[in-house]
Amino acid sequence: MPHCLLEHSSNLLDAPDWTDLLLQINRNLVATGLFTAADIKSRAVQHDTFVIGDGAPDQAFITLNVQILGGRTDEVKAQLSETLLPVLASAFPRTFSEMKCSLTVQITDIHRPSYRRSTSYPA
Repeated sequence: MPHCLLEHSSNLLDAPDWTDLLLQINRNLVATGLFTAADIKSRAVQHDTFVIGDGAPDQAFITLNVQILGGRTDEVKAQLSETLLPVLASAFPRTFSEMKCSLTVQITDIHRPSYRRSTSYPA
């Protein structure tokens, strides 16, 4: 834990190294002292079919949903968002300055009582 899902529209002007960006997100999460690197699972998903507002082509989105097991305080979740939003901003400077772009970070609780995990390695 956590699971990091970075979703974005396909019309971005920037072309970051996606693996490097995911590693930056992971490193920032590890730096908080709340998570270990081995527990973070990050991926990026591009959306080719999307509509923002009236569908104008100069609109884009980049959103990071960080799913963590429930129980953290609102303050901790806000701190995580504040830590990660600048990482996104630095990866998409052209898109953010030349398009109508929304950068968002959301911390989502995973329902602890129903969460199950199985691994092929010793935990």
